[in-house]
Amino acid sequence: MIDNLKRDTVMKDLLAAEGLRFSLYIPTHRMHPDNRQDPITYKNQLRTMEAALEETHPRREWQDAMKNLTSLLDDQEFWSHTTEGLAVLAGGGHVATFLLEHTVEPQHMVGAHYHLLPLYPLLPGITQAYLADISRDRFSMHLVSREGIAQVELPEIKDSFPELFDDFDANSDLNVGGYSGLVGTHHGHRTRAEEVEKDREKYFRYLDNAFAKHHKETGLPMILAGTEENLAEYRSLAKGNFYLNGNITQPLDSLDHKALIKEVKAILKPHLENALEALRTRISNKQNENKATANLGEFLAAAREGRVETALVPMMPEESERKALDAAVEQVLLNGGTVYTAEQDVLDSLGGRVALMRY
Repeated sequence: MIDNLKRDTVMKDLLAAEGLRFSLYIPTHRMHPDNRQDPITYKNQLRTMEAALEETHPRREWQDAMKNLTSLLDDQEFWSHTTEGLAVLAGGGHVATFLLEHTVEPQHMVGAHYHLLPLYPLLPGITQAYLADISRDRFSMHLVSREGIAQVELPEIKDSFPELFDDFDANSDLNVGGYSGLVGTHHGHRTRAEEVEKDREKYFRYLDNAFAKHHKETGLPMILAGTEENLAEYRSLAKGNFYLNGNITQPLDSLDHKALIKEVKAILKPHLENALEALRTRISNKQNENKATANLGEFLAAAREGRVETALVPMMPEESERKALDAAVEQVLLNGGTVYTAEQDVLDSLGGRVALMRY
């Protein structure tokens, strides 16, 4: 799935590039053996793209980009972990790939602007969350939305209690006595059950503090997964207000993708409804302030002037409007704005295409 933070970081380099901009999309498959056809589909799109370029642009303008795009075919590991769709962008020596949680039609565009609309879906964009799978002495972290899940590494957070021994003295309650032997004998007042419980409490308090710092950086809420016992203990200790209601109490590896996404959707549903209502209110307020427009010409002009704060546009626009929207979306992103795209029914529920202005 698309990690919004990584996407936005990569996009800065792509948008700063000069020269032709290449956008390629294909449908892909999550499971073997269906995914064996994905590199073939990609290769066919490259061939079609190259044939078109031969007719429209000097080879010197695109041969390096095509070489970089073609090199992806050699990455067998990459093609073993595809999802429902793939986007590949290239420009100025940069190549970026994005795994999509929705299918797309095979298509490619080459020109002065990238085709970015499928990379900014509204619903996953406003409902992304972290999923922390917590056990007594370790955790794993996943980035989730209503459509997908991907495990992520957080190097700044110790992912197991033993890694904290430099910070927490595991033997702090023990004494050492010589008695009659040459080697000291450890003895203490805690039973094994008490040791386990105290260590778990230390680790859970550490995680809550670490997760709070991470939330401050990302702004994303968190879903908790684990055994009912561990989650009850964790929630009794946790101070953060960023944990969503509802837990996943089945082992994640026991759930297939569809079953896990069903669990995630149920927990995210209130969060999604609140986010959509907040967006409706924001649109209404901007309209009352005369800082919103649905007119494409006004949208383009405002985007070029850096006045668009947020753009809400169709994910699959009319072909007659696509190039204009591609240009406008790039300008919004270059000027620090936010872009959301949506299917027409969702867009209609929010009042249709709209650009919200800063001034």
